[in-house]
Amino acid sequence: MNNWYRLDNAAKLFPAVKNKSNTAIFRVAMILKEVVQSDILQKAADLTIKRYPMLSVEIKKGSFWNYLNVQEGRVIVEEEENYPCYPASDGRLLRILYYNKRISVEIFHSLTDGSGAVEFLKTLVYQYLLLLGYSVKSEGLILLPEEMTTKCEVEDSYLKYYQPSKWQRLKEEKAFQINGTPIEPYGNNVINGVVSASQLNAIAKQEGATVTAYLTALLINSIYFEKMKYGLEDKKIIIAVPVSLRKLFPSKTLRNFFSVVNIGATVTEKTTFSMILTEVIKQLNQKVQKESLQKNISNYVQIEKNIWVRLIPLFIKNAFLKYTFDSLGDSKKTITLSNLGMITLPDEMSQYVKRMEAVVYPTPKSPINCGVCSVNDQLTITFTSRIVETEIIQYFFRYLADVTKLNVTIYSNEWGIRT
Repeated sequence: MNNWYRLDNAAKLFPAVKNKSNTAIFRVAMILKEVVQSDILQKAADLTIKRYPMLSVEIKKGSFWNYLNVQEGRVIVEEEENYPCYPASDGRLLRILYYNKRISVEIFHSLTDGSGAVEFLKTLVYQYLLLLGYSVKSEGLILLPEEMTTKCEVEDSYLKYYQPSKWQRLKEEKAFQINGTPIEPYGNNVINGVVSASQLNAIAKQEGATVTAYLTALLINSIYFEKMKYGLEDKKIIIAVPVSLRKLFPSKTLRNFFSVVNIGATVTEKTTFSMILTEVIKQLNQKVQKESLQKNISNYVQIEKNIWVRLIPLFIKNAFLKYTFDSLGDSKKTITLSNLGMITLPDEMSQYVKRMEAVVYPTPKSPINCGVCSVNDQLTITFTSRIVETEIIQYFFRYLADVTKLNVTIYSNEWGIRT
């Protein structure tokens, strides 16, 4: 087993930009049908972490780049008491939390992306159910602790699929930004809406769209009607959509391997939802093509491979990365919509799982973000917000309930809600 790992290409950004208002920590969670037993969950965690050594690490500073150093010892399971995705003040990059029937995994983004986190969570819950005495079989869908970690699971797939090409500067205009009243006490309010995955998919399909395209268009529509309809702003509404690269560029890595595509629309009082959706479908179809994503990979890695960049001291690199994120990343989007898709579980395991959640951390210029995932035909749309105002979220779910006639179940952690 390696004692240390280089940060993958995407991972290099997050240590430079993390702070209280941008924790770079995201969450995936499973809600079970029975209350979680903490002692059994701890035993499951002890077994599971052996299968994922690349997640049992700490960030160390090198002269030119940070790196990940493998930590010995346990990951201690804790009962959830704080708000989701709170800062890692103790330096821990992986948290396993439980509350009532929920098992949550919170991970610093330098370690992995949503796909890697879901695999870890699946193994953890599978082991937990086994230790409870339930007869569950993996059916080839779970990475088991007794299996050896493979080289392909720890590889930097950005480097593997890098193709030298001329660096292309992407021209993107500044996006409309959502402003609001900061929540007190400071933290993240999480609002979940649960709908039938199959029914939403059928509605999207009728419009010639995927679920991701449909929800992206609805987000643009919601932001316009609740923040821009009075004509005070004329900037483009831009949704940042993370895309897993594992299908177009075959990879089994459990580390980061994603790209982000920006999908935008200029909306006026004459723009209909159908018009927005048509534009979103068009842009998604263009930007998730292999050729387009290959250019993104080449752009990312080209900078890292530049000999002059490699020789710049780490503190200067971090300052540059922070500036780049603030001016060329966060300011170029209105909100992030991350859809982890349909999570497939073994049949015997799925009967003990009610639904899943994906929580995307907010950032200073994107105070509301959205995560989506589904399991067992339960699709959960999770808004994470650090502002008091909820009009955009209310409009979004009201549209799903009133226009599409979907049955929407809403629940929240009610962080910062005054009673």
